[in-house]
Amino acid sequence: MAGYGEASPNAYYEENAADVAAKLEAVSDLLRGCSLNSPADIAVIWEEAWAILTPSRAAQCALDIALWDWLAKRHKRTVAELALGVKPGPVLSFATVGISEPDELEQKISELDGFRRVKIKSEKTGDLRTAARIREAMPDAAIALDANCAWGDIDLAKMGAALADLWIEFVEQPLPVERDSEMRKISARLPVPIMADESCVTIEDVERIPGHFAGFNIKLVKCGGLTPALRMARRGRELGLRTMIGCMLESSLLIAAGAVAAQITDYADLDGAWLLADDPAQGWFFDRGALSPPEGPGLGVIVAGSTLINS
Repeated sequence: MAGYGEASPNAYYEENAADVAAKLEAVSDLLRGCSLNSPADIAVIWEEAWAILTPSRAAQCALDIALWDWLAKRHKRTVAELALGVKPGPVLSFATVGISEPDELEQKISELDGFRRVKIKSEKTGDLRTAARIREAMPDAAIALDANCAWGDIDLAKMGAALADLWIEFVEQPLPVERDSEMRKISARLPVPIMADESCVTIEDVERIPGHFAGFNIKLVKCGGLTPALRMARRGRELGLRTMIGCMLESSLLIAAGAVAAQITDYADLDGAWLLADDPAQGWFFDRGALSPPEGPGLGVIVAGSTLINS
């Protein structure tokens, strides 16, 4: 029996594959001495391993997910059943549209036929023409905008009416993290919700979100795996915040772990594997933004590659 984990290291957080692999190799001795019988044991290992894995949240994520997969398989249950006490249900994901030239945009719109949620990457001018064109083509879709910290030179208050007219679901991270102090006033004046991304990386960041943002995006490789992601989602709900589980460019393995967290979040942005030309894993079935759970225990994923934990 094997438990599978995955890291998707991101240069933004100064991580790379070689460093992550080295960190995971270094934690092997700790794992040999650990007891793994319950989710509580996963939480203990997650904490203890950090002393070795720090500062790599991606490595921590890979370890954590492998532990969940292995333990759920051992109990002949899905990870969702083990973590949440329920069988996994379908997940509706956003599909991401990158910054596009007009001809390229039309091609992308044609590929989005039947999708119900679209998230548009925006650039520093805050140009809403792409959003307007997608709204025209997809009048019933939920449309969100991801500014990726780029709207620092824009008067956001003046954009409010246009955002409302386009029925924008939310705007994600309009300003860089160092300007979070401005978000309380901006959020109060805009007619659409503002979600944090870069401003909410780990569980410790969640407490700073109320009053500044309407909610936050959770990414497994940023926070350190499914264990902290579930904590963040639950704490967000306690604080009355909207929550979303997101992803990087990831295989279906990491998407499957994200889909577990998506069972208790308001939104999911889990199209990372759909954007891969060669997915090394098979897991949740992605059809026009709808993710359906696979059969089988654990994460239910078939992986072509090495394993992290064997027994």
